[in-house]
Amino acid sequence: MDVDPVAVRTISLGRLSDSRWPGRLSASGLALGLPGIRAGLDRYYVETNSQARTRCIDGRHDPRLDENSLGPQVPGGAPGAALAHRLGVDKDDLTRGTFYNDAETMIHSYLRLGLAPGGHRDNLEGIEGIGCGAIDGIETVLEFMTDPALVEDHKRLVRTLLGNYFDRDNYLRVLGAGLVLRSRSSDYFAGRGEILDLLEHLAPTSVSMLEGDHHEGLVIVNFVPNTTLASNRFAQDHAGMQAFGYDIWRSRQLAETLFPLPSEEVDRDRFIMARVMITIATLMALTDGSLPVLVRVG
Repeated sequence: MDVDPVAVRTISLGRLSDSRWPGRLSASGLALGLPGIRAGLDRYYVETNSQARTRCIDGRHDPRLDENSLGPQVPGGAPGAALAHRLGVDKDDLTRGTFYNDAETMIHSYLRLGLAPGGHRDNLEGIEGIGCGAIDGIETVLEFMTDPALVEDHKRLVRTLLGNYFDRDNYLRVLGAGLVLRSRSSDYFAGRGEILDLLEHLAPTSVSMLEGDHHEGLVIVNFVPNTTLASNRFAQDHAGMQAFGYDIWRSRQLAETLFPLPSEEVDRDRFIMARVMITIATLMALTDGSLPVLVRVG
């Protein structure tokens, strides 16, 4: 990896929103300590290992995590890319298909292309679902992404993160596909609880068991290629406060791997658009909008 550490900068974007989002996680006064976190953030970023399993943006403790051999962080791990493909790229009729089948196809694509898939459960008892908010709450994520009351906030953040790559037509196309899929969400998302069983079968040891409750108080969007957050160490050194870490560079890398031909440029752009849109909607479902956002660029 050829990244000049001197050239890496951490930029504060303020809070996710000045409006109240539906999620429950709050910054809880973190802004007072943000300058120190920002100044020392690079200490918690390490080079990725291409053979290490893909991780979710979830900041909770992973007892199996080898922080000398980390994979990138994206919402929902490898299965999370399936919804982005369905909304942004898939040419099939949106009134057909299931998330389970889409996830199965995506996992096979990872394995065929030499990528390391991954996902996670958690150890919380009495909670329905598999323990990954980006998958358990995926119907809610789709609902918030297409909610007229949230769409302006959503578009603002997507535009901020994509910059010159933001394309209004692609944004509206993904939004329209989301509305269609939302109309049949109960059918499309049926069986999603079996996805991690499938992942474990196809890629043994790729599913982690995260521990404890959510204490994320910060969002970090990382643009520096082939680097990722050492999430266990970050929480340990910040009194248990966790961070949502999104390696946005991975979305572009994955798009270029899935759609490598020059003729597939539109598919690449739409996949990235859908991936970022889903990420913002996931944060809307998990947080109240008060969390600070740091962007790491190089």
